[in-house]
Amino acid sequence: MPPKTPTAAEEAEFMNDLLSGIDDSFWSYAPSPDPSPKRKKTTATPQQSRTSRKRTLALSKSLPLPEKPQYPLSRVLSAESIDMAALFEGAEDWDWDDTLSDPATPKKPSPKKPTGAARETVNTTVQSLPRYIPAPCTRCVVESVSVMCDENGFEIKATSEHRLVFLRDHWVDTPVSKGDVVNVIGPFSSVRSSSSSVTLSISISSKNNIIVLHPDILITATALSNAPNCRRKPILSSLVRSTSDTTPALVWGNMLHEVMQSCFKEENWKEDQMKTKIDEVLHKGLPDLVKIDTTLEQARHELSQRAAGFTRFAGKYMSNLPKISRLAIDKVLDIEEDIWSPTFGLKGKLDVSVDAVLSTTDTIFKKPVLKRGPRPFEIKTGRATSVMEHRAQTMLYTLLAAERYGIEVPSGLLYYTQSDEVIAVPASPSEIRSLIGIRNELASYMARHLEDAVVPRSFLPPTIDDERICKRCYNLDTCMLYRKAVENVEDKTSAIADAYDLKTSHLSPPHCQFFKEWDALIAMEEQDLVRFKKELWTMGASRREEKGRCFARMCLDRSYTLEKTDQIGRSTRIHKYSCRFTRKANTHGPSLLTGHMSEGDAVTVSIAPRLLAIARGFITTLTPHEVVLGVDHDLDLDMLLTRLAILDPTNVPPRADDIEFRIDRDELFSGMGRIRDNLAQLFYSGGDKKRRELVVDLRKPVFDPLGELVPEVARHLYRLNDSQRLAVRKALAAQDYALVLGMPGTGKTTVIAALIKCLVSFNKTVLLASYTHSAVDNILLKLKDDCDFSILRLGNVDKVHPDVRQFTLTAQRVPTTIEQLEYQIMSPPVVATTCLSIDDFVRNPAARKGGMEVSLFRRLSQAHPDAVVDLAYQYRMNKDIMLLSNVLVYGNRLRCGSDEVAEQALILPNRALVNQLCTDMCWLEKLLAEDCKAIFVDTDALPARDLRVGDLVQNETEARLVCQLVEALLACGVREDQIGLITLYRQQIKLLAHRLHNHKDIEILTADRSQGRDKDCIIISMVRSNEDGQIGELLRDWRRINVSFTRARRKLVIFGSRRTLQTSQLLSEFFKLMDQQGWILPLDPNALTVHADLCEDITCLPKRSADEMTRDTSTANSIQTKRMKTKRLGADEGVVNGRPILRDLWMNSK
Repeated sequence: MPPKTPTAAEEAEFMNDLLSGIDDSFWSYAPSPDPSPKRKKTTATPQQSRTSRKRTLALSKSLPLPEKPQYPLSRVLSAESIDMAALFEGAEDWDWDDTLSDPATPKKPSPKKPTGAARETVNTTVQSLPRYIPAPCTRCVVESVSVMCDENGFEIKATSEHRLVFLRDHWVDTPVSKGDVVNVIGPFSSVRSSSSSVTLSISISSKNNIIVLHPDILITATALSNAPNCRRKPILSSLVRSTSDTTPALVWGNMLHEVMQSCFKEENWKEDQMKTKIDEVLHKGLPDLVKIDTTLEQARHELSQRAAGFTRFAGKYMSNLPKISRLAIDKVLDIEEDIWSPTFGLKGKLDVSVDAVLSTTDTIFKKPVLKRGPRPFEIKTGRATSVMEHRAQTMLYTLLAAERYGIEVPSGLLYYTQSDEVIAVPASPSEIRSLIGIRNELASYMARHLEDAVVPRSFLPPTIDDERICKRCYNLDTCMLYRKAVENVEDKTSAIADAYDLKTSHLSPPHCQFFKEWDALIAMEEQDLVRFKKELWTMGASRREEKGRCFARMCLDRSYTLEKTDQIGRSTRIHKYSCRFTRKANTHGPSLLTGHMSEGDAVTVSIAPRLLAIARGFITTLTPHEVVLGVDHDLDLDMLLTRLAILDPTNVPPRADDIEFRIDRDELFSGMGRIRDNLAQLFYSGGDKKRRELVVDLRKPVFDPLGELVPEVARHLYRLNDSQRLAVRKALAAQDYALVLGMPGTGKTTVIAALIKCLVSFNKTVLLASYTHSAVDNILLKLKDDCDFSILRLGNVDKVHPDVRQFTLTAQRVPTTIEQLEYQIMSPPVVATTCLSIDDFVRNPAARKGGMEVSLFRRLSQAHPDAVVDLAYQYRMNKDIMLLSNVLVYGNRLRCGSDEVAEQALILPNRALVNQLCTDMCWLEKLLAEDCKAIFVDTDALPARDLRVGDLVQNETEARLVCQLVEALLACGVREDQIGLITLYRQQIKLLAHRLHNHKDIEILTADRSQGRDKDCIIISMVRSNEDGQIGELLRDWRRINVSFTRARRKLVIFGSRRTLQTSQLLSEFFKLMDQQGWILPLDPNALTVHADLCEDITCLPKRSADEMTRDTSTANSIQTKRMKTKRLGADEGVVNGRPILRDLWMNSK
């Protein structure tokens, strides 16, 4: 029976009896000593003495950007606003000797002590956590800094409307400078009286408000949590992505994460389900098990033991209401959720985002209440050895989760898999403020590395010189390398002097100079990659779409479902989910083919303007009106509607049709970390010493004497010419490296294929690598039908040529044991893959000028020309096409391999059609002539001006001319696979691809992707045509021009403006040669209309300049492709289908 509640009279009588025996001696009795010693009270701490300092900032307030929401703080974190109830929550059950943990499950109380459950009735009423109410966030630019002598601080003034910011307490150490961008979080107040133009001010102190320095630099919560002990380590980790060895602890940790996340997602924690999940994770992670040299049985036993507590965890915490603990996890909101916060300059990937119910009290004397809301759940699979770092990381995640979900997140959840307890980490305002201060310091250093300063500033904090910490740090090699090569530190006396000497004594001054120069060049190139990133939150979607780097006003197509073939291959792809987007109804915009974004590009998906980067992935399909993405998160529209309803200050739930997505190009998806690591590996004490000697010291390569080859090997060289045989033998004799300079058409692919066969015959293993997937696959196509050994093709299966996908792991039987996987990856003697993670084009002019554009081949060949073998006989181009490269690039060293090659021409199977199509020797008839083998078509008389589409360039007139020529060639019997179109501009590629979308076998390529893609007829669109003679950087690159010219075997046609292009020195020489040969064809002003019927039914991309794209027009995309019902035609007849004039001419020629 429940205890009887006493009446007021009974309570009064009880108190009188209780106090009746107390006299005055009770109140004067001296207290007994405290058994625990008290900390000695200090009179003043460094922190307290610093509070008297003050910095005054006058800022120019940034104007609001279009479609740009404020990303403010939920509330101003202040010492006065600390929730005392949360602070003393569960105090009756605390273990006061353990101050490092705040378990959500209290320790088991003593049997003599009644628990809260025994003293009071359990309250099952659940309250929702309050809405996240942001404080104002003002983005400002610092104008000037001056010393305030009377207050020992600084003053920052602005030249226009400006505001004062007073920095007090620890904020005075914020390394703010003129020109810095800052976020001021908190409300400004009016200045009562002032003679200056300052009208508003704010005070940033240890109790109120926050300032965020360089907020566009997003620092991970993981990196920031490691910074309190050492500022240098997180910066080095961001600069250099280490390729450290895979350790068992790392493998088990990753697998445990995946097992627990799968259980969370599927809401199934049964033991049999756990075993199934462990088996799935183990089979998926077989490559990692191979690296740590363990068996599948051992791995299963190890993982099962480590996951043994998951079932107990679920029984204790997975519920809609707390059981014996104060915590209940009701449901999972997301897994591996990426959250970016430009407000705080932070980003993080949350292991699990959960909807949890936690028992809290307003005071320690009141009954606990249940409060529900989103909380970050961080999984730690190791021992609790870095508790403070883990708590800091979880605490920072509460800021990110509050912004993402629009609900206050007073604490995060930290779970160690080796225990059964979940620690509730409160979001302490003072600790968060301190962490933001450290973040500002890190951002200041990171900004220095990206700045263009006349006198470079140190971009690394000093070493902490702690022997124990430094010698155990995983970044020790990188740290010491930068200290030696970049900072040039001399150290003989510090606590780490011996470690410093051990790690760097092998480096000579030239080594240090080489590393320093190339690290600076990488930083220059990184500037151009980083500067676009901040546009996701500083530039509206419509404006960024004008720049070609975004699709604005998009809506999710809920009717889209994957085709069966896609579903089967999903496990082999790099994305988990596929979704399709189209233009939002009743909106107008440019074609989706207009811009920098193409198939295969990395993108981020956001909901304008409130949810930033909710998914990341790649473009898999792109058409003028829709785009299909492969993304890492399921874009559940119902879930997104719920979130938006919470985030909307009006409390009005949005409709599905009201949601506007924006899809942005992810400029820094891969980053430069791996490139820096490759550079650093040359200089580590345990690094690649041999490669350092060859590449940095330029040691002369060593060759064995060239002897006779055994018949089993020599048989692979029978079909090679003398120079090709010499190249193979030179490579076989090399102990270090051999360089084969293969000019266009000289048979580099043939030589490489023969060399691979020879090496395999010698029982050698071969790594085949190239810049592009197409270059690798071209060699594999050469080997495919003529090799008696196995090949392993590594890489994204989506980008591998269909004809060589048989060599990928996905085409083989799925391994079920480590032994099977080892056989698949270790038995093939040839492994083929790409070696670049980003485009090899160097964007930054200073980096190009500094030497970043100098290839390794060029560096080595110039240092040791005797290591080079020339391939001089080419078997691709006729003599007219060869003449261009021979004169302009190769100094007449190129030779035709045979008379047949020299005289080859493009033969038209249906020549009679030309005579009926063309009259009076029109321009098209001249180009179709079989003796026209290399010609430049001058468009100046039309004219054919280029068009700026945002910051992209296209040439509609050239595209139409190219289209007319292509249609005529096809009508005359030339096959689609004999024709290739090349342009150096991606926007022109899209324009041509759209015009010729019905001709799937015509390849339309950039110069880079055209390598190895030889065609009988190559048509080049040079694009640039303007009054100012501006040709851009791409057309000044002689290598790309040369590659484009030399893809043609029988006919080369180049469309362009002579007046514009001849401003380039290389192209000026080209025009002199073409004039001498009589190979220039000036077009008449009416040339475009003479054969307009050849492509009259092709839809054009909207011609919209940067100015026109800022206005909505009802005519955008108004031209629709004509669709005609026709009977089924033969293969030849299909070429003229839909072209009535051309069809009549073709019928007459039959």
